[in-house]
Amino acid sequence: MTRIDDWLSAIPSPYTRKSYKAGIKKFEEFYGNGIETLIGKSGEEAGRAIEKFYVWLKDKGRGQNTCRNLVNSPIQFLKFFGTEPKYRKALGMYRTVPTTRDHRATIQEIQTMAKVADLRGQILLEVYLLGLRIGDVASLEWRTFSQDGQAPIPIEINTKKEQVLARTFVSEEFKELLGKYIPLLDKANPFLFQTARKQKHLSTKQIDNIFKSLQKRAGIVNHGLFRWHTGRKLAMRTAAELGVSGFSSKMLVGKSIPASDDTYVHDAELKNDFLKISEVLRLLPKTIPQGIEQIQNLENAVKQIESENMAFKTRIDLLQKEVQTLKKSIDGLYHIPATYPTTLTHRLLNKKTKKIEVWNETINTPEEMEASLKRFEEKAKKLTDEEIEKTK
Repeated sequence: MTRIDDWLSAIPSPYTRKSYKAGIKKFEEFYGNGIETLIGKSGEEAGRAIEKFYVWLKDKGRGQNTCRNLVNSPIQFLKFFGTEPKYRKALGMYRTVPTTRDHRATIQEIQTMAKVADLRGQILLEVYLLGLRIGDVASLEWRTFSQDGQAPIPIEINTKKEQVLARTFVSEEFKELLGKYIPLLDKANPFLFQTARKQKHLSTKQIDNIFKSLQKRAGIVNHGLFRWHTGRKLAMRTAAELGVSGFSSKMLVGKSIPASDDTYVHDAELKNDFLKISEVLRLLPKTIPQGIEQIQNLENAVKQIESENMAFKTRIDLLQKEVQTLKKSIDGLYHIPATYPTTLTHRLLNKKTKKIEVWNETINTPEEMEASLKRFEEKAKKLTDEEIEKTK
């Protein structure tokens, strides 16, 4: 076994091993010799070789993030064998810049993919929305997700690259899908995404192929690299947009936090933050249930209005009857005619003579009717005033 093989065998993640191997190959292309020749050299000499390698990559037009990843390989190799390269920090070899190569995934696109996916594909997309690395997804075990209790159900996943826990949850939606999916699995096989071969799980390549197949079937137009890692970006971007702290989002997706900060936040309560994120990152949108709820609310409101209108109509009908009764009473009292000309008969008790005075007036218009009634009222009032004066 070569020293490179010995070094790579101590790295748990196959993705990281592949990346490191490519970086060593590229360094030896530049250096013109095997990297093992730098083992035991001074830190300054090893550092100068690394710096020149970085500048060479830059001159080749490689992007900053690519240069950082390629340069990291020989640095980690030399450290493994006790040689600590000393390089200028001001050179910015480990600087990370935001990449524009990746497709900016949206939840609407993932929901479209879910519509064309089978049950296993939907489970895979639910895991994608958790923001886990593809290497960790491949080795997930179904027992981790086969838990009773009320959602969201807390679960912990030990990530391979950074050896930190992803403290995430199983949502109500995810739990319902798992209830259909897990009973179909071979219980002798511990993995969530199983192959036909006994005790085996899907490789990262197979998972990536399934993911890309769903993209194609959903008719999604890529604007850059639409790969599994975009799910990690989608989860953390959504968390930031919802005001979830960076510490919480990192703990949910299994991303390392500086040790100086982890001391204070490692046992933070993440349930409420997860609920915020999962309410937005839903694989199956709530449009239909929400629509039904809105329709029911509207129907109840209409019934309430109809009930109030019926009571109001009943009151109006009673008032109309009372008005008609009152009108008939007034018409009978004053003999108000329906047509003109007519004769209006007045009757008034004269207390002085103890006789009822009766007189008629010919009425031709409603105005004359009003004037006649007014005269009658004045005469009645005069007689009353005289009676009052007499008793003083």
